[in-house]
Amino acid sequence: MIKREDLTKIGIYITIALVIINFVIRPLNSKIKQNKEMLSELKQAYLIKNELYEKNLYFTQTPQVTGEPKSLSLLYSKDIPYDLIRTKVLKWLIKKAEEKGLTIINFEIPEVKRGKEITEINVLLRLKGKIKPFLEYLKIVESHDKLILIKSVELYPSGQEFNINITFSFFRRET
Repeated sequence: MIKREDLTKIGIYITIALVIINFVIRPLNSKIKQNKEMLSELKQAYLIKNELYEKNLYFTQTPQVTGEPKSLSLLYSKDIPYDLIRTKVLKWLIKKAEEKGLTIINFEIPEVKRGKEITEINVLLRLKGKIKPFLEYLKIVESHDKLILIKSVELYPSGQEFNINITFSFFRRET
């Protein structure tokens, strides 16, 4: 028969083994939860990029109608200087991003791409934040009274948040 002392030793060994297993499994479980959250955020980011790609593809494949008064009202007038347009739109973009809780890391203002009839003005914003406020921010940008296109979006995971590089394009008519 097994002695009482042996049973006590076996019980202590089993308890120690269970405690060690608990310390090994618990961090793995939390890591799995973090990876699931990251996967869902990356999935949302992929869906956004896919939607932007499909919109861009649609706009490049459909012929653009020129001389339509409503579409011309979406462009900035030729009387407004480039710098004024850039600063006005940049201030508005930054204000709306901050309202949604996104952190502005920095921004770039590349050279203006002049054309005969339409000039393209770009602004690159570097943001940091979560996906849901970023999606809400994009919806606000789409509802702006002037045409603001999203030229490119890059998302990089950084802990619980994302670093976001986004290039906006807006236009001034030259005729």
